[in-house]
Amino acid sequence: MRCLSLLLSSALVSLTLAELQRIPLYRRWDDSPGIKREPMIYDDGLLVAKVEVGTPAQEFSVLFDTSSSLAWVPSTKCHSSSCKQFSDHPYDTNKSSTAMDLHKKQSIKYGGGKCIDVELFRDTVSVAGLSVSNQLLGAAYSVTNIGDDKYIGYLGLGGYNEDGSTNFLNSTGKTVTSGSHEISSRQWYYGSAGYAQNAYQQGYGQQSQQFGMVVGDSSGFYGKRSESPQGEFIIGGIDHTLYKGEIAFLPLPTCSFGDSPYWKTALKCVKLGNAVDIKLTPKSLATLSSGTKFMSAPTKQANLLHKALGAEYDDATFTYKLDCDLIKDLPDLTFSFTNYKVTFPSSVYTAKSKTGECYSLIRRNTNEKDWILGTSFLNNFYHIYDLGNKRIGLAIPRGQCKAKIHKTGSRSHSSSDSKN
Repeated sequence: MRCLSLLLSSALVSLTLAELQRIPLYRRWDDSPGIKREPMIYDDGLLVAKVEVGTPAQEFSVLFDTSSSLAWVPSTKCHSSSCKQFSDHPYDTNKSSTAMDLHKKQSIKYGGGKCIDVELFRDTVSVAGLSVSNQLLGAAYSVTNIGDDKYIGYLGLGGYNEDGSTNFLNSTGKTVTSGSHEISSRQWYYGSAGYAQNAYQQGYGQQSQQFGMVVGDSSGFYGKRSESPQGEFIIGGIDHTLYKGEIAFLPLPTCSFGDSPYWKTALKCVKLGNAVDIKLTPKSLATLSSGTKFMSAPTKQANLLHKALGAEYDDATFTYKLDCDLIKDLPDLTFSFTNYKVTFPSSVYTAKSKTGECYSLIRRNTNEKDWILGTSFLNNFYHIYDLGNKRIGLAIPRGQCKAKIHKTGSRSHSSSDSKN
């Protein structure tokens, strides 16, 4: 009987580990066992999905952000213009039997003039049917410059401390700067890990500490369907059917990473064709952020790159303006990481506004040496965040992709072990 019990337990564990919890960014026609589906959207380069909060569940469309750690939604106390305009059904803590008020307030400042004021709670948060109880959650009572008609709120998936807890200050409520990660001090709340870490521990016994996002198109790896496919969020493992070739695994930094190593990797060089070759200072980092569509560089580096492009800085929009007729002839942009180089054509790092003006998707930031790589970079890949192995993976999606990945170093972080 003991042997039979052990065999049954082993079979159940194997079945659980084989299941991937997914949130398609459209309704995917897939009836595989254990896969959860939910219609979701692609919002001007950003990935937006539905989450459920509380008991009974209250539903919200939020931005999935790999550069900030807190999950937050607008509350019934929010009377900011953003909440009035974009939040039809704000979070009502009084209607959730699982909401626990921590009696703490926090102000958080993101980049680009975005900021929130929240009251901190613990409550049940569910994504794709994967529920986490006692999740640290912000109930926003003030929201500035965040949201549109498709979302208001964030699911924080990165930017947390090395031990997995979220980054916050003490109970004085002093402002935290998030996104740019210039956080000077913090308060570590017990059980305050981000959603993904808690989901790994609580969700159905899953032990594969990986999540990822991928964007497709109608001619790409999802094939032609009546609904325009956009992409998906995957948690609990790597979906090896979504990419071609190998995964380029980039290690997280082990020191000199500021307040958080998640999700950052060493950046060694940035090259613009044969015109500009920037050798970054040692221990320079790139943060992979799904919370912005822009790439951002230290001001001196940004100015150097755009001088070679013939671009002019526009103080009103904080962007570099380009001559639309010249974009097709601009050189490729190459980033050099540990053991890999990634190259893009000019169509990836430029865009055209609704008014017909062309501009660069590379902005200035306030850091002296580090970059932020937003969705204009990330959406070219199936990008994977591997907490267990402390690494980030980039893979070319099946179908068309403008990016190219070149191997330059040893196989220590290559995709030879990507089937784990």
